[in-house]
Amino acid sequence: MLEGRPLAEAAALAGFADQAHLTRMFKRAYGITPAAWRAATTIP
Repeated sequence: MLEGRPLAEAAALAGFADQAHLTRMFKRAYGITPAAWRAATTIP
């Protein structure tokens, strides 16, 4: 995700079944969605 890959591609590369699976696990672990995390960590 830090490389700017689409979330679906990052999910597949990380071994998740799909983007929704990544999003559920990410939110469970960190309390925010991957998209919110990306928005908060991206330098404009």
